[in-house]
Amino acid sequence: MASFNINYPGNSSDFVVKAKSAINTKGGVFTGDSTKGTFTLKTAIGAVQGNYQVLPVKMAGQTDVAITITKKPFIVSMKKIQEVISDYF
Repeated sequence: MASFNINYPGNSSDFVVKAKSAINTKGGVFTGDSTKGTFTLKTAIGAVQGNYQVLPVKMAGQTDVAITITKKPFIVSMKKIQEVISDYF
Protein backbone atom coordinates (compact mmCIF):
# COMPACT_ATOMS: atom_id res chain seq x y z
CA MET A 1 0.00 0.00 0.00
CA ALA A 2 1.06 3.54 -0.68
CA SER A 3 -0.49 6.81 0.40
CA PHE A 4 -0.46 10.45 -0.57
CA ASN A 5 -2.55 13.55 0.12
CA ILE A 6 -4.31 15.85 -2.30
CA ASN A 7 -5.61 19.34 -1.64
CA TYR A 8 -9.06 20.02 -3.04
CA PRO A 9 -10.09 23.70 -3.37
CA GLY A 10 -13.56 23.31 -1.90
CA ASN A 11 -15.51 21.54 0.80
CA SER A 12 -15.72 17.79 1.34
CA SER A 13 -19.23 17.49 -0.14
CA ASP A 14 -18.06 19.15 -3.36
CA PHE A 15 -15.05 16.82 -3.43
CA VAL A 16 -17.31 13.76 -3.28
CA VAL A 17 -19.58 15.03 -6.07
CA LYS A 18 -16.65 15.85 -8.35
CA ALA A 19 -14.71 12.66 -7.57
CA LYS A 20 -17.73 10.42 -8.09
CA SER A 21 -18.60 12.07 -11.38
CA ALA A 22 -15.02 11.99 -12.71
CA ILE A 23 -14.39 8.38 -11.73
CA ASN A 24 -17.77 7.04 -12.86
CA THR A 25 -17.53 8.89 -16.19
CA LYS A 26 -14.27 7.08 -16.92
CA GLY A 27 -15.77 3.66 -16.14
CA GLY A 28 -14.63 3.40 -12.54
CA VAL A 29 -16.55 2.88 -9.34
CA PHE A 30 -16.75 5.39 -6.49
CA THR A 31 -18.53 4.77 -3.20
CA GLY A 32 -18.39 6.89 -0.10
CA ASP A 33 -19.44 10.07 1.58
CA SER A 34 -17.92 13.35 2.73
CA THR A 35 -15.68 11.56 5.25
CA LYS A 36 -14.39 8.35 3.62
CA GLY A 37 -14.90 5.83 0.85
CA THR A 38 -13.40 3.60 -1.82
CA PHE A 39 -12.76 3.76 -5.55
CA THR A 40 -11.67 1.62 -8.47
CA LEU A 41 -10.14 3.08 -11.63
CA LYS A 42 -9.88 1.05 -14.81
CA THR A 43 -6.67 1.09 -16.83
CA ALA A 44 -5.64 -0.77 -19.95
CA ILE A 45 -3.41 -3.06 -17.89
CA GLY A 46 -5.55 -3.58 -14.81
CA ALA A 47 -7.49 -1.85 -12.07
CA VAL A 48 -6.24 0.61 -9.50
CA GLN A 49 -8.11 0.33 -6.22
CA GLY A 50 -7.92 2.51 -3.18
CA ASN A 51 -9.68 4.41 -0.48
CA TYR A 52 -9.86 7.98 0.67
CA GLN A 53 -10.37 9.77 3.94
CA VAL A 54 -11.16 13.45 4.30
CA LEU A 55 -8.80 14.99 6.83
CA PRO A 56 -9.75 17.61 9.45
CA VAL A 57 -10.06 21.12 8.00
CA LYS A 58 -6.86 23.17 8.35
CA MET A 59 -7.87 26.09 6.17
CA ALA A 60 -11.33 27.36 5.20
CA GLY A 61 -12.23 26.65 1.59
CA GLN A 62 -9.78 23.77 1.20
CA THR A 63 -10.18 20.05 1.80
CA ASP A 64 -7.23 17.74 2.37
CA VAL A 65 -7.85 14.16 1.35
CA ALA A 66 -5.65 11.17 2.21
CA ILE A 67 -5.55 8.66 -0.65
CA THR A 68 -4.36 5.09 -0.04
CA ILE A 69 -3.76 2.80 -3.00
CA THR A 70 -4.55 -0.78 -2.05
CA LYS A 71 -4.08 -2.49 -5.43
CA LYS A 72 -2.36 -1.48 -8.66
CA PRO A 73 -0.79 -3.04 -11.73
CA PHE A 74 2.84 -3.86 -10.95
CA ILE A 75 4.28 -1.84 -13.82
CA VAL A 76 2.39 1.39 -13.02
CA SER A 77 4.39 3.70 -10.77
CA MET A 78 2.87 5.41 -7.74
CA LYS A 79 4.01 8.73 -9.19
CA LYS A 80 1.88 8.11 -12.29
CA ILE A 81 -1.11 7.04 -10.19
CA GLN A 82 -0.80 10.18 -8.06
CA GLU A 83 -0.66 12.37 -11.20
CA VAL A 84 -3.75 10.74 -12.71
CA ILE A 85 -5.78 10.89 -9.52
CA SER A 86 -4.80 14.51 -8.90
CA ASP A 87 -5.99 15.36 -12.42
CA TYR A 88 -9.49 14.19 -11.49
CA PHE A 89 -9.73 17.12 -9.10
